[in-house]
Amino acid sequence: MADGWNNRGERRACGGNPGASWHVKGAGDFNGNGKSDILWQNDNGQAAIWLMDGTTELSGAFVGGNPGPSWHVKGAEDFNGDGKSDIVWQNDNGQAQIWLLDGSSVLSGDLAGAIPAQRGTSIGRECPHGIFTADPDARTDGVLA
Repeated sequence: MADGWNNRGERRACGGNPGASWHVKGAGDFNGNGKSDILWQNDNGQAAIWLMDGTTELSGAFVGGNPGPSWHVKGAEDFNGDGKSDIVWQNDNGQAQIWLLDGSSVLSGDLAGAIPAQRGTSIGRECPHGIFTADPDARTDGVLA
């Protein structure tokens, strides 16, 4: 049976309700198998991923260290073109950060640009969830708050 967590962030058997402190933040293909997986975030800031096969959970894992409750998952997109989703974060102060992932392993995490001057500022072609691409390579280029 795959491993998951309970609402206190402790490991438990997967497949059920993870508790009220866990929130679905998005979906993406985190393991590159062509199927969507579920991205979660706990109220304490910890992110986690359930790798899925349709509606069947294959496994669950925490992602990286806990950045704390001032960082919020904003989406999942493939930022480095490796065919696997990465995580976009935003701090309460407006700063964005991108975690490049390989499955649930963080390869790198870097701040993205400067704090936006105002909400809704647009650069290039806007895409769903405030994520945009500014050129025709189809790779995500940034995030708007």
